[in-house]
Formats: sequence, structure tokens, C-alpha cells
Amino acid sequence: MKIEIAITEDKAVVVPFGPAGIETSDGVLVAQVLNGERDAFEMLVRRHQAFLFRRARWMGLDADTAADIVQDALIKAYQNLSTCREPDRFGFWVGKILRNQCLDFLKSAARRSVPLSPFLAANHGNPELEEQRSTLRNRLTSALALLPKEQREAFLMKHGEGLSYDEMAELTNVSVSAMKMRVHRATELLREQLRTVHPDLRCDARPR
Repeated sequence: MKIEIAITEDKAVVVPFGPAGIETSDGVLVAQVLNGERDAFEMLVRRHQAFLFRRARWMGLDADTAADIVQDALIKAYQNLSTCREPDRFGFWVGKILRNQCLDFLKSAARRSVPLSPFLAANHGNPELEEQRSTLRNRLTSALALLPKEQREAFLMKHGEGLSYDEMAELTNVSVSAMKMRVHRATELLREQLRTVHPDLRCDARPR
């Protein structure tokens, strides 16, 4: 199956596969695909590709590599769709596939980058504010890079992807309490790093 991915750094471009219809649940779409309706999978692609792309970027991949791995993950999801035990959670399931493929890639990658657009958006039109945010972005990039891999991943999953601790635990096969501790420790370390740039910065490090 050929899957067309059209994604930019900030959003996915909706690829017109056919006439737009009433939004259908993931579970119904998965059932339709398994019944031979391939167009239904194209709807799943359109629905989830932007989030998958952002997840790949948050994990440290450059834009081109992220787009390639998203496509590979979606193809793998299509080929193994019958193994999706909870069709209504297709997005979470394909997210696990993507995460594993990103980790495999990163094992052999020489460099990792952490895109920060989800945290600190640009403020065009206000040079002074943008300069301050640029300094903070650069400092945060450096601070995140210094974190242990497990803490960095937990922090980005919680504050970048907005996952719950239960979802994080399921995704990583780590206990909820362990994930909370990783986020807590990451937040504490980031706070100390960022205070040198913004002494008045406040950050709630309590796991919630």
C-alpha cells in the first residue's frame, strides 16, 4: 500500500484522498480496513500523521527522517492491523510502533536534536520578547540534551505529547510511579539549568 505523507514542522497537510465525510471513530475505520475498504486507512493516516510526526520530532529526529519513519510506521501498522487489540485506540497503538522504530533508529544515530516549538513558540513582531525566548529556547535545548535519556523522554512525553502517566507507563513498560519520578527529576534538573537565564522562573516539579 502506498501512503502519502505531506507534513511540515508545525502541522500535517491534509492530503485529499477523496470526498470528505462525517468523522468516524478509529474503531469503525479499523473494522472497515479489515473488511477490505482501503480508503478507510487513508482516513486514519490523515487523522494521525501530524501527531505521529510531532512525536518523532520530540524524540530527536530531524524533519526528513521523522517523515520517513512516520511513513514506515504507518505501513507497518497497515500490514499488522489485525493485531490491533483495541481498534478505538488505534492512535496510541500506532504511536507505540512509531516509538519503537524511532528508538531503533536512534540507537545508531550519532546526533540527537530536541525541537522546542511545542514549548516556546516564536513571537513575531516583538523583537525584545523574541530575543528573550530565543535565549530560553537555546538554554532549554542544551538543558534537555544533558538529561539522562529516560528522563528526557519522560519529560517530553508528559509535557510535549500531553500523555497521561498511565499511557506513558503502557507505552514504555515502566510503572506509573517510575514515570512520575523521571518527570519530577527531569523538571528539577531543567529548573536548575534555566534559573541561570531566568532567575525568576517558576516550575512546578510535583508529578500530577
